[in-house]
Amino acid sequence: MLKYTELKSTDRHDLMEVLPLAKPYTVIVEPSSLCNFRCVQCFQSIKTPSYFTRSRMNMPLERFRRVIKQLKAWPGDRHKVLKLSLYGEPLLSPDFAEMLRLAAEGGVAERLETTTNASLLTRELAESLVAHQLDYVRVSIYSADQKRHREVTHSSLGIGVIHENLRVLQEVKQAHGSNKPFVSCKMLDAYGEENDRFVEMYGDVADEVFIDKPHGWINVEGADFIGTYYEEAAGDARRDLAEHSTARIACPMAFTTMTVRSNGDVSPCCVDFIGGTNLGNVDEVGMQELWDSPGWYEFQKMQLEGRKDENSSCARCDIYLSDHYTRDNIDGFPVERLR
Repeated sequence: MLKYTELKSTDRHDLMEVLPLAKPYTVIVEPSSLCNFRCVQCFQSIKTPSYFTRSRMNMPLERFRRVIKQLKAWPGDRHKVLKLSLYGEPLLSPDFAEMLRLAAEGGVAERLETTTNASLLTRELAESLVAHQLDYVRVSIYSADQKRHREVTHSSLGIGVIHENLRVLQEVKQAHGSNKPFVSCKMLDAYGEENDRFVEMYGDVADEVFIDKPHGWINVEGADFIGTYYEEAAGDARRDLAEHSTARIACPMAFTTMTVRSNGDVSPCCVDFIGGTNLGNVDEVGMQELWDSPGWYEFQKMQLEGRKDENSSCARCDIYLSDHYTRDNIDGFPVERLR
């Protein structure tokens, strides 16, 4: 299997040549917006009331079934990716294994993946991941040091538990003669020797270990996600961000991605935790209908015309400028070709 980090650069289409898409390449469905960690670099740590804090929940299984049914009914080629994770820890959903089964049997995407902190990865869940052939599981590691892990996540969990859970997953894969799921462990760049300790610590239980680049979220008052996480190394992180920043105008996510939150809200964005880009709800309107709707078209048009400041979330987002997280540049795509 390809490494997870190679997926973004292998066999990519030039969006300028294939837009507009008949359906999104990537569909993201959120099994749970709850999390057992409260990481300082994440909006899960924000205590003030907001759209996000009011929306924390596990997705009801019936809603997930509705999503899969709608995706199966959508004519044309399969979606390229169906990702079962978004803003929360997906394994907190008591229905995650059943959701995975429904997604796999539905055959709506070429690739199934999820992102998890692996703290809740039991042997039973590991068996499910292998049985239903989840393609990729990306594991977010927050530190190779126990004290630092506790400070970042506000969790008393021993980091040895995560390593053991991943060891069990590899054991289950071997027992079934499976190379799936491909386990990709990543940690944000520590700008020091902790990077080497992380690679050494997880090298024996992962199929790939890599250092990830820093990024922000939607900017909200009173939160400094970079500064709070990096502390003394914040200068290094901000310089890194600047070095990987582009001058793009349009965010390509609205042209390739559809996200369904646990509460059913649908958005073209996977970083908008404050909900400003929500364009509908899957309980009220079908996903294909939303993709072809005037509202989705106007959102795409806004991006191409450089009017992102008109949206409450887009106006405070700069992650689309990163050449690490955003590979596609569609600046200059003619608006008249969207229809």
